[in-house]
Amino acid sequence: MRVNYRQLIGCLLVFCGPTRAEELDINKDPVSIPAGPFTFSPIFEMAESYNDNLFNRNIFKKASFLTQFHAGGQLALERQLNRYALTYTLQSSQYHQSPQDDYIDHFVGGSSHLEFTSRNRLDVNFGYLDSHYQRGVFLGRDLLFPTQRAEPDQYHLHNAAATYRYGRSGAKGNLELRFNVQDYTFQNNREFTARQDRTLLAVTPGFYFRFSPKTTLHTQVENEFLKYRQTEASAYDYTKQRFLIGGTWLYSAKTRVSGQFGYLRQEFDNPIYKGVNGPTWDLSVGWSPLSYSRFNLGASSDVTGTLGNSNVRISDRYRLSWVHDWTPRVTTQVFGALENANNQGIKRKDNFTALGVDLSYGFRRWLGIGITYTYRSLESDNNALNFDQNKLMIYLTGNPRISDEAKTPWGSWY
Repeated sequence: MRVNYRQLIGCLLVFCGPTRAEELDINKDPVSIPAGPFTFSPIFEMAESYNDNLFNRNIFKKASFLTQFHAGGQLALERQLNRYALTYTLQSSQYHQSPQDDYIDHFVGGSSHLEFTSRNRLDVNFGYLDSHYQRGVFLGRDLLFPTQRAEPDQYHLHNAAATYRYGRSGAKGNLELRFNVQDYTFQNNREFTARQDRTLLAVTPGFYFRFSPKTTLHTQVENEFLKYRQTEASAYDYTKQRFLIGGTWLYSAKTRVSGQFGYLRQEFDNPIYKGVNGPTWDLSVGWSPLSYSRFNLGASSDVTGTLGNSNVRISDRYRLSWVHDWTPRVTTQVFGALENANNQGIKRKDNFTALGVDLSYGFRRWLGIGITYTYRSLESDNNALNFDQNKLMIYLTGNPRISDEAKTPWGSWY
């Protein structure tokens, strides 16, 4: 079951769980229906929630009950080591106290995994998304200021990504090339959103070297190019590069450590605007003291250009989660996230916090129910942007495993 915003640090550390003879439902294959050479996996999820600060701003605080559901399916075909999949989903959101924010999003996407030879592997993903931004969204949208327009900003997103890997999976060395392009076109509120129409291109070559059976070293160069389509906004086109070196260390079957460190350079096309140069890094640690209990820690330092202006956001992000399977049917997740953001162009600091807890129960392999509580807050040098938000949700999910594997753009709305 996909979970996003399930965030709470700390809970009773009682280590109990399923016996070894029992198989966790989450490890079983998703439910699928044969359709000739294909298999069809239905997707259905629904949720009812209460949000006490819909627009993420204390000065415009408004509460609402919210009804949401996902519906769709994935059609897949497997041929030896190759796999092809086509996915369609829709997301319906109905705000009972704010009907002007009701919306239905649509997503169509495809993916493929191709192994031409034992040394040549290619993964390709593409998608089309007809969606919107909830009014007031702040850091996640990389805007200088939140929006408080009469209706949500609607957009179309075309996305294509590919990863090519050369070298046997067990070889000492592997070469990799990643490619991704995203094209945003906004559909309404054009007097505000036209300057946000943009194309983002990312190309990342990398080399991986297996230093020992438990240690893999790598080096990467992340190249990112952002180009706006509106002439007035084109002065804020920028390039960003991250020169990274790192590795993955399997300390034991229970502990995995990955990290990469390097130098970052971000420059605007117009030299009158100041870019960023400095250190950058990513770190993740996974620890499983028991087969049914997993801790994950993540940290990173990176920069993002806010949309349609010369401000650059320098962010340090930290994440901590604990997943515990009490039985094959009962799972809890707790999570905490922090982001310390320094807006260089406008000399403003923002501190974001998210905490949450989730309890889920699987009636069957194809049906689950759960309850989630999340708390989110922002403390900014500009007090008008501050917010505190509490959200409580009860959800029902059908065929949870396919809901994980079908790469829908929402990840999860709970």
